[in-house]
Amino acid sequence: MLMMNNKKAKQMYRAMLLLLGAFALLWVIGTVNVFSATFAEDRLSGSAYGHLLRQLVFSAVGLIPAVMVFRSDYHRLSKYSKLMYFVTLLLLLAVPLIGIEANGARRWLGIGKLTFQPSELAKLTAILCTASLLTPMLKAGKEVTFLAPLSHNKKAPVWQRFPWWPQRALLLTLVLAVPVFKQPDAGTAIIILILPVLMVWISGAKLMEVKWPALLVAVGAIFFVLYEPYRRDRIIAWIDPWEYEKTLGYQTVQGLIAIGSGGIFGQGLAEGISKFSYLPEAHTDFAFAVLAQELGLRASLGMIVLFGIILVYGCKCAVMCQDPFGRLLAFGTTMYFGVQGFINIGMVSGLLPVVGVPLPFISYGGTSLIVNMIAAAILLNICKSNRREAERQTRLAEEREFTSMRDETRSVFRPGRH
Repeated sequence: MLMMNNKKAKQMYRAMLLLLGAFALLWVIGTVNVFSATFAEDRLSGSAYGHLLRQLVFSAVGLIPAVMVFRSDYHRLSKYSKLMYFVTLLLLLAVPLIGIEANGARRWLGIGKLTFQPSELAKLTAILCTASLLTPMLKAGKEVTFLAPLSHNKKAPVWQRFPWWPQRALLLTLVLAVPVFKQPDAGTAIIILILPVLMVWISGAKLMEVKWPALLVAVGAIFFVLYEPYRRDRIIAWIDPWEYEKTLGYQTVQGLIAIGSGGIFGQGLAEGISKFSYLPEAHTDFAFAVLAQELGLRASLGMIVLFGIILVYGCKCAVMCQDPFGRLLAFGTTMYFGVQGFINIGMVSGLLPVVGVPLPFISYGGTSLIVNMIAAAILLNICKSNRREAERQTRLAEEREFTSMRDETRSVFRPGRH
């Protein structure tokens, strides 16, 4: 037990250092990439450093809550999950009423250039609420399922007692996703739904339990995609972007051209030409394409390796965590980075439809960056806290071993006394 606790403490410490290094390097790469992707556009407005300075300001602002989260006990986050849920829901409901519209979508709250995107906060809220709701079930040894009845009262109507409703954690996150779909922002809404589903699955829920509901959801998703013309256009552009390279597939084609033209070593930092009015959203959703064009395949693979480190050691942190809430929270925040990274890189490289999901730490965006920093702080906090707990258990074991050896020694030299 002594050696096991000591080994666990070392593993947690190693995981924390590697995660911290990966997050820091991604922030550096993202900040440099934002400057490279925007300096030409900013120069036209009088300064080449506009987006860069705002990104640095966002980083400084995000560092404050990130440090607070890292230094506090992560178990306290469970106490604030209800408050965070209702605040996030109110913000999402306020967007259609007083939100700021841009590019045909109303997703932001704020005044002028000072804006805030509640849907980014909803991703973290979904993780926190799911972990808070599943923890009591795991502690009580209850079976976690995807579906559950609305009521366990035998006198309730049959439709309430039949287990065909999403369990409470999934139902609450569905409530968060609906107003995000309405903005419209299907990519973010999908993330809000995927993360809790993965957390419920890792808690023991069986996939076969929802095979028929999943089929119905799939049919509904197809209808949902085909109902709105802009979503239908994205699917058409994804299937054959080169057929529509001047219209529907323009963004996808330009992203592929940018990635392909970078080669192995890239065209050089700030030397890529796609950002000069060729590639739409070059500093946000398609920031990976700019990175691949200017720094090449080696930098792209290096960035993917960093996300791989976050996935591997984030999951290792979750496995070694000693309490259910910490395990779920660590897994959820790890998937927060992994799922978004997979979807963004997939859509930029043409493997997935364009759904507007930013690449954590790489894409430009104030709210996204701040939430990324808080999520990273939560994961690092879990590593730090469980490392200290393993070290504490090691010290207690050493003290017990020392006390036992002392008592045995005394019994040899002072027989008959205790």
